[in-house]
Amino acid sequence: MNARTTIPALVLLSVLVGAVALAGGLAAGTATAQTANASADVDFDDQVGVEEVTVSSVTLPEGGFVAVYNSSGGLIGHSEYLGNGTHENVTVPVSPDLSRSQVLVAEAHVNNGSETFNASEDTAYTNENGQAVAETAYVSTEEFTRSTATATATATATATATEDGGAETTAATDGSTETSGPGFGVAVALVALVAAALLARR
Repeated sequence: MNARTTIPALVLLSVLVGAVALAGGLAAGTATAQTANASADVDFDDQVGVEEVTVSSVTLPEGGFVAVYNSSGGLIGHSEYLGNGTHENVTVPVSPDLSRSQVLVAEAHVNNGSETFNASEDTAYTNENGQAVAETAYVSTEEFTRSTATATATATATATATEDGGAETTAATDGSTETSGPGFGVAVALVALVAAALLARR
Protein backbone atom coordinates (compact mmCIF):
# COMPACT_ATOMS: atom_id res chain seq x y z
CA MET A 1 0.00 0.00 0.00
CA ASN A 2 1.48 3.35 -1.02
CA ALA A 3 1.27 6.66 0.84
CA ARG A 4 -1.65 7.93 -1.26
CA THR A 5 -3.94 5.08 -0.21
CA THR A 6 -2.71 5.01 3.40
CA ILE A 7 -3.72 8.59 4.25
CA PRO A 8 -7.40 8.29 3.11
CA ALA A 9 -7.66 4.98 4.94
CA LEU A 10 -6.46 6.59 8.15
CA VAL A 11 -8.90 9.45 7.71
CA LEU A 12 -11.77 6.99 7.18
CA LEU A 13 -10.71 5.03 10.26
CA SER A 14 -10.65 8.20 12.36
CA VAL A 15 -14.15 9.11 11.20
CA LEU A 16 -15.44 5.64 12.12
CA VAL A 17 -13.84 5.80 15.57
CA GLY A 18 -15.34 9.23 16.16
CA ALA A 19 -18.79 8.02 15.13
CA VAL A 20 -18.57 5.05 17.50
CA ALA A 21 -17.47 7.30 20.36
CA LEU A 22 -20.30 9.73 19.64
CA ALA A 23 -22.84 6.91 19.60
CA GLY A 24 -21.46 5.63 22.89
CA GLY A 25 -21.71 9.10 24.40
CA LEU A 26 -25.34 9.42 23.30
CA ALA A 27 -26.13 6.01 24.73
CA ALA A 28 -24.50 6.95 28.03
CA GLY A 29 -26.47 10.18 28.08
CA THR A 30 -29.71 8.25 27.52
CA ALA A 31 -28.85 5.86 30.34
CA THR A 32 -28.12 8.81 32.64
CA ALA A 33 -31.46 10.38 31.76
CA GLN A 34 -33.26 7.12 32.48
CA THR A 35 -31.52 6.87 35.84
CA ALA A 36 -32.55 10.43 36.69
CA ASN A 37 -36.15 9.66 35.74
CA ALA A 38 -36.12 6.71 38.13
CA SER A 39 -34.99 8.84 41.10
CA ALA A 40 -36.78 8.98 44.43
CA ASP A 41 -39.78 11.27 44.82
CA VAL A 42 -42.34 12.24 47.48
CA ASP A 43 -45.80 13.77 47.06
CA PHE A 44 -47.27 15.03 50.35
CA ASP A 45 -50.54 17.01 50.22
CA ASP A 46 -52.20 19.29 52.77
CA GLN A 47 -54.72 17.36 54.85
CA VAL A 48 -56.55 16.89 58.14
CA GLY A 49 -55.05 14.44 60.63
CA VAL A 50 -54.44 13.74 64.29
CA GLU A 51 -53.29 10.15 64.78
CA GLU A 52 -51.88 9.57 61.29
CA VAL A 53 -51.06 11.28 58.01
CA THR A 54 -51.21 10.08 54.42
CA VAL A 55 -48.38 10.49 51.92
CA SER A 56 -50.00 10.69 48.48
CA SER A 57 -47.15 8.87 46.76
CA VAL A 58 -43.51 7.96 47.31
CA THR A 59 -41.05 6.50 44.81
CA LEU A 60 -38.20 4.42 46.27
CA PRO A 61 -35.84 3.06 43.57
CA GLU A 62 -34.15 0.75 46.06
CA GLY A 63 -36.96 0.32 48.56
CA GLY A 64 -37.08 1.88 51.99
CA PHE A 65 -39.37 4.04 54.07
CA VAL A 66 -41.07 7.40 54.18
CA ALA A 67 -40.49 9.22 57.47
CA VAL A 68 -42.46 12.18 58.83
CA TYR A 69 -40.87 15.02 60.79
CA ASN A 70 -42.28 18.08 62.53
CA SER A 71 -41.09 21.59 61.67
CA SER A 72 -38.39 21.35 64.35
CA GLY A 73 -36.86 18.29 62.69
CA GLY A 74 -38.16 15.80 65.24
CA LEU A 75 -39.11 12.36 63.92
CA ILE A 76 -42.78 11.68 64.71
CA GLY A 77 -43.51 8.67 62.50
CA HIS A 78 -42.48 6.41 59.64
CA SER A 79 -44.07 3.93 57.29
CA GLU A 80 -43.58 0.20 57.27
CA TYR A 81 -40.96 -1.15 54.86
CA LEU A 82 -41.79 -0.38 51.24
CA GLY A 83 -40.30 -2.28 48.31
CA ASN A 84 -38.69 -0.58 45.33
CA GLY A 85 -41.08 1.33 43.09
CA THR A 86 -43.88 3.82 43.57
CA HIS A 87 -46.39 3.51 46.42
CA GLU A 88 -49.58 5.54 46.71
CA ASN A 89 -51.62 6.67 49.73
CA VAL A 90 -49.08 5.51 52.28
CA THR A 91 -50.42 5.80 55.85
CA VAL A 92 -47.92 6.93 58.47
CA PRO A 93 -48.95 6.76 62.16
CA VAL A 94 -47.63 9.69 64.20
CA SER A 95 -46.71 9.78 67.87
CA PRO A 96 -47.65 11.69 69.86
CA ASP A 97 -50.99 12.58 68.28
CA LEU A 98 -51.08 16.01 66.68
CA SER A 99 -52.55 18.49 69.15
CA ARG A 100 -52.43 21.50 66.80
CA SER A 101 -52.31 22.31 63.10
CA GLN A 102 -48.77 22.49 61.77
CA VAL A 103 -46.37 21.96 58.86
CA LEU A 104 -44.90 18.45 58.59
CA VAL A 105 -42.18 17.03 56.35
CA ALA A 106 -42.34 13.66 54.56
CA GLU A 107 -38.90 12.35 53.59
CA ALA A 108 -37.85 9.30 51.54
CA HIS A 109 -35.31 7.00 53.22
CA VAL A 110 -33.27 4.21 51.67
CA ASN A 111 -33.24 0.86 53.47
CA ASN A 112 -29.98 -0.42 54.96
CA GLY A 113 -31.01 -4.03 54.35
CA SER A 114 -32.77 -4.88 57.59
CA GLU A 115 -36.25 -3.76 56.44
CA THR A 116 -36.62 -2.22 59.90
CA PHE A 117 -36.49 1.55 60.12
CA ASN A 118 -33.40 2.99 61.79
CA ALA A 119 -33.19 6.77 61.70
CA SER A 120 -29.39 6.81 61.99
CA GLU A 121 -28.69 4.11 59.37
CA ASP A 122 -31.54 4.47 56.87
CA THR A 123 -30.34 7.71 55.34
CA ALA A 124 -32.48 9.94 53.16
CA TYR A 125 -32.57 9.61 49.39
CA THR A 126 -30.95 12.66 47.80
CA ASN A 127 -31.48 14.45 44.49
CA GLU A 128 -28.88 15.55 41.97
CA ASN A 129 -28.06 18.54 44.19
CA GLY A 130 -27.39 16.37 47.22
CA GLN A 131 -30.56 17.50 48.98
CA ALA A 132 -32.87 15.10 50.79
CA VAL A 133 -35.91 14.04 48.77
CA ALA A 134 -38.77 15.45 50.85
CA GLU A 135 -41.91 17.55 50.70
CA THR A 136 -43.86 19.59 53.23
CA ALA A 137 -47.61 19.68 53.88
CA TYR A 138 -49.89 21.60 56.21
CA VAL A 139 -51.72 19.16 58.45
CA SER A 140 -54.77 20.63 60.16
CA THR A 141 -56.45 19.35 63.30
CA GLU A 142 -59.13 22.06 63.38
CA GLU A 143 -61.67 20.28 61.20
CA PHE A 144 -61.29 17.13 63.26
CA THR A 145 -61.72 19.09 66.48
CA ARG A 146 -64.68 21.00 65.07
CA SER A 147 -66.49 17.88 63.91
CA THR A 148 -65.83 16.17 67.23
CA ALA A 149 -67.09 19.22 69.15
CA THR A 150 -70.17 19.39 66.93
CA ALA A 151 -70.92 15.72 67.51
CA THR A 152 -70.46 16.17 71.25
CA ALA A 153 -72.65 19.26 71.32
CA THR A 154 -75.34 17.50 69.30
CA ALA A 155 -75.28 14.49 71.63
CA THR A 156 -75.47 16.77 74.67
CA ALA A 157 -78.33 18.76 73.20
CA THR A 158 -80.20 15.58 72.35
CA ALA A 159 -79.72 14.21 75.85
CA THR A 160 -80.82 17.50 77.38
CA ALA A 161 -83.89 17.69 75.13
CA THR A 162 -84.77 14.11 76.03
CA GLU A 163 -84.43 14.83 79.73
CA ASP A 164 -86.38 18.07 79.45
CA GLY A 165 -89.04 16.35 77.42
CA GLY A 166 -89.32 13.62 80.02
CA ALA A 167 -89.66 16.19 82.78
CA GLU A 168 -92.34 18.02 80.86
CA THR A 169 -94.16 14.78 80.19
CA THR A 170 -93.95 13.90 83.86
CA ALA A 171 -95.21 17.32 84.85
CA ALA A 172 -98.07 17.04 82.39
CA THR A 173 -98.90 13.60 83.66
CA ASP A 174 -98.78 14.78 87.27
CA GLY A 175 -100.98 17.73 86.36
CA SER A 176 -103.56 15.55 84.70
CA THR A 177 -103.54 13.25 87.69
CA GLU A 178 -104.04 16.20 90.02
CA THR A 179 -106.80 17.74 87.95
CA SER A 180 -108.76 14.79 86.62
CA GLY A 181 -107.66 11.65 88.38
CA PRO A 182 -109.41 9.70 91.10
CA GLY A 183 -107.50 11.41 93.87
CA PHE A 184 -108.88 14.80 92.98
CA GLY A 185 -112.52 13.51 92.89
CA VAL A 186 -112.27 11.96 96.37
CA ALA A 187 -110.95 15.20 97.81
CA VAL A 188 -113.85 17.18 96.34
CA ALA A 189 -116.36 14.66 97.71
CA LEU A 190 -114.88 14.88 101.22
CA VAL A 191 -115.02 18.67 101.14
CA ALA A 192 -118.65 18.53 100.06
CA LEU A 193 -119.58 16.11 102.89
CA VAL A 194 -117.87 18.30 105.50
CA ALA A 195 -119.69 21.37 104.21
CA ALA A 196 -123.07 19.54 104.32
CA ALA A 197 -122.46 18.42 107.89
CA LEU A 198 -121.65 21.97 108.99
CA LEU A 199 -124.81 23.26 107.37
CA ALA A 200 -126.91 20.56 109.05
CA ARG A 201 -125.57 21.53 112.48
CA ARG A 202 -126.78 25.07 111.91
